[in-house]
Amino acid sequence: MLDYWRQPGWRASWGGPFNGQVFRQQLFVELCSRVPFVAVVETGTYRGTTTMYFRRTTRVPVHSFESKPRHYGFARAHLWRARGVYLYREDSRAGLARLAAVEALPSGPVFFYFDAHGQADLPLSEEVDLAFAHWPQAVIMIDDFAVPDDPGYAFDDYGPGKALTLAYLGRRAAPPVAVWFPACTSSTETGERRGCVVLARDAALVPLIDRMRTLRRWPAPGE
Repeated sequence: MLDYWRQPGWRASWGGPFNGQVFRQQLFVELCSRVPFVAVVETGTYRGTTTMYFRRTTRVPVHSFESKPRHYGFARAHLWRARGVYLYREDSRAGLARLAAVEALPSGPVFFYFDAHGQADLPLSEEVDLAFAHWPQAVIMIDDFAVPDDPGYAFDDYGPGKALTLAYLGRRAAPPVAVWFPACTSSTETGERRGCVVLARDAALVPLIDRMRTLRRWPAPGE
């Protein structure tokens, strides 16, 4: 927690929300205009920059999980006056299971932002499974994900079988799950230019997301 006061420059880490990526921020705003989210769940709070952005943009409850003590302490100081933000020092998989067990989230579409990677124990596949198993109207965005046709977008690779790609997701990115990537080339994005993917499978939500200008379906219907 002392880092918050000793390192004020960390309060806007990675250049701002979504790694300082302006198009990604526009994408999220449009997504919220299409889908009536009732809650946001984030894994990997880090320093709380994107967490705060979620709350200010959506005005719905935001639940965020951070397992690393130092990051949790910084984020706790950063977010201590942020009403409607619930911060947990907890493994993301255990936290998601607990939210489901106690029915902590309202009924309706929930936005999940998965960014708890960066370690040898990669929780992503289990996070996706938990989200779709317990919240049928889940819309998932994964940060640091490879965009197949745009190598300019950076992504995380933790060794054999642990690169954040469609191959890693396997069946989790197969029908009936719909897959979208940013409708913006990496050369025109700003900030850190990290890739992302969006997943959803609810039959009522998929057409709403298909109409977005900031996302493109992968593969495009009919291909």
